[in-house]
Amino acid sequence: MNRIYWIALIIFLSMYMVTGRAQESIVYQPEQMQADLEKFKTALIKIHPGTYTHQNHEEFNQMMNDLMLQTSKPMEAKIFYKIVLRLIANIHDGHTQAYTFGKLGSIINSQKRLPFQVYIKDERIFIMKNLSSLEIPEGSEILSIDNNLSNEIIIDILAHYSSDGESQSGMQHWLGGPYRSFYRLYPEIFGEQPTYNLVYRDYKTKKIIKTKIEAIPKEVYETRKSKKYLPETVHEKAFNFEINKEESYAYLKISRFIKDGFDEPENTYPDFYKQCFKKISDKNIKNLIIDLRNNGGGKASNAAYLLQYFIDQPITPAKEIVALVDDKYFLEITGNSSNLDESFGLKRKKDGTFKVTKHESLRDLMNYDPIEEYRYNGRLIVLINGGTTSAAGIAAGLLKEYTNADFVGTETYGYAGISNGVRQISIKGNHTETAIYLPLLHAKYTIDEHIQKRSVVPDYNVSNAIQDILEDNDAVLEFALKKLLPSTYKNY
Repeated sequence: MNRIYWIALIIFLSMYMVTGRAQESIVYQPEQMQADLEKFKTALIKIHPGTYTHQNHEEFNQMMNDLMLQTSKPMEAKIFYKIVLRLIANIHDGHTQAYTFGKLGSIINSQKRLPFQVYIKDERIFIMKNLSSLEIPEGSEILSIDNNLSNEIIIDILAHYSSDGESQSGMQHWLGGPYRSFYRLYPEIFGEQPTYNLVYRDYKTKKIIKTKIEAIPKEVYETRKSKKYLPETVHEKAFNFEINKEESYAYLKISRFIKDGFDEPENTYPDFYKQCFKKISDKNIKNLIIDLRNNGGGKASNAAYLLQYFIDQPITPAKEIVALVDDKYFLEITGNSSNLDESFGLKRKKDGTFKVTKHESLRDLMNYDPIEEYRYNGRLIVLINGGTTSAAGIAAGLLKEYTNADFVGTETYGYAGISNGVRQISIKGNHTETAIYLPLLHAKYTIDEHIQKRSVVPDYNVSNAIQDILEDNDAVLEFALKKLLPSTYKNY
């Protein structure tokens, strides 16, 4: 009797596991996928202000035709999601995203992860945090996973995810930067497996080693990370300022261009800047380093306020901010108003687009006068990297346009002279659990038109080597101090 019970229990559990696994395999039919692709296509054409920034109409239509052909037979939902990711990545806009919801969203979110956090440089992948059960030294270089070479892995992931423009610097930073999303994107793009064949170069011995690693659930990943490493959730200050008297330079770190929220007092940043430049003036500091690395953006007006201390003529940061549609369109299509007209004072232009006229809502359109009292005329160095996004990219672009600053670091994630990041909406599929998230407003800044659509490129391309990361050295700041500051101000 006991034996029969256990046999029956084993059979039941086996059937349950198979059924549970089968439930994860959602299959879409061609008509479902193609109907949602058409919906996304219409939204990108009618609403998105940057669909044709990096492609023409013919190229966009050709891509849509290719995707329609690929979805002409039944397909697993996870594979269809990758198709939507490629569609959005081809827009090359960091404020435009694809995502999943419902059951498919739960499946994607619960996929097992690679047990590593990584640092990526020059299409090479280095292990920074080892959360596996294997003794792999931090700093070891991943050469391949399941015979996929490291550079091929990065190229394939970047075909599904993109930053502003077509530079890969920002996305490589994003994959291995503060959010370190490589661990979850590899299974998403290359397929979830219980184990992976890993080939790596040992950091200590320099030997090439082949092994197998087990994928781990999200909960195990987080538990191991919290036990083995210090938490990364320390809330960084929005801005910080200090003066190094010995070497006669000031250091201004701006981590984001929004302190507590978009409804914070408008004078928050102007008041802070005034304090900084008063101290610089009082102490007669002739060397200033502005650090915009890993600045996630915020309000571009807070970048414009900073610029007032460097310019000698009034400027208007944004030439124009427009939307392709107004509230009437959204009422007809979705039944809801996006409140664009009231919020931004939209006025129809001759070309059919709608111009923002409420300057108090978007202060990028206001005039900014020079602040003569504490105007800075000394040496200026700006630090940037692939984590310099959105309004921080605009800040870097404005500083490059209107000052003689030396830029050190790596190419930014954000555009130098355009932005689509003011207001976004979600468009959900009617037949699949996929959706896209896209911007409504397009801003064009007073940056030379030949560099508007690209990220800001440094004058000195400098980034941390793997040794710098492991030893907590800042090679970029060190380069600025040792190589760019006048020797009369340094004590080495």
